[in-house]
Amino acid sequence: MDDARPLSERYWYLDGTDATRIDVDFDPFWAQLMSGDYHDDIVRRVGEGDGWLVGVYEMSADMTHEEMHPEGDELHFLVSGRVDLVFTSADDPGGATSTITMTAGTSAAVPRGVWHRFVVHEPGQGLAITAGRGTEHRPIPTKEPS
Repeated sequence: MDDARPLSERYWYLDGTDATRIDVDFDPFWAQLMSGDYHDDIVRRVGEGDGWLVGVYEMSADMTHEEMHPEGDELHFLVSGRVDLVFTSADDPGGATSTITMTAGTSAAVPRGVWHRFVVHEPGQGLAITAGRGTEHRPIPTKEPS
């Protein structure tokens, strides 16, 4: 292998029996995927294909956005740490319809089309397998002090 970066520093795209390493940095990858303005062929495959996006992610702080995957369910496996996986309704950004508390070694599925985010109680690392096509992000509104 010509590049021995760990899984936490890249994504893989699974399409049938093929696994393709995605060598596009995190921010440009997500910018292309969210905008649909593809500059890299592999990002185009993720955004338009029927495969699965696989990646390891570090969680040290609460997410500043929520995400939703309209084309398929998402599976999260928590390697370390303790987090809440918070589900939100489509018309209530930043709200909570239900919460799953995850600890190291547990997994949870996010159903297709459900907005969600992580709240971090103990920093950790997770593994996600998701349908990349159509993924949407939205900011979490800041709450005014009362």
